[in-house]
Amino acid sequence: MSKGEERVIKLEIPSDMKMLYVLDAVITEVLKEMNFSEEAAEQVNLAVIEAGTNAIKHGNKNDPSKRVYFELRISDDKLTVVVRDEGEGFNPDEVGNPLDPENILKPSGRGIFLMRALMDEVKYDKKGTEVRMVKYKKPPKGGAR
Repeated sequence: MSKGEERVIKLEIPSDMKMLYVLDAVITEVLKEMNFSEEAAEQVNLAVIEAGTNAIKHGNKNDPSKRVYFELRISDDKLTVVVRDEGEGFNPDEVGNPLDPENILKPSGRGIFLMRALMDEVKYDKKGTEVRMVKYKKPPKGGAR
């Protein structure tokens, strides 16, 4: 890949949790190729699997006739991951903070929190059916991002 060039990998899977292993394999290889630190790679992997899980479970309501679309945009300094489902959408700001006492024992609600904690940028489209996450490669010591 020449400097400044961006590569794009697109992946489409049915809404079946068993298919997340394909996503896991692809993202693991991309992160290795990009030479992310082990810690950063684990963070990205977890965030992407969370986004995929949310798209299947909450977005597409486990409907195997609906698809989840992944786009991995690879550049010199960052990885951008876009995850889109075919659901009705939602407002991410209405999802309660999982650290609040009334939410601490709820079985779900931690995915968005984790994605925001693990990635450098997390943005949803207006409808809530697409999330865009960015992880920057850290600059050498003393350098600027």
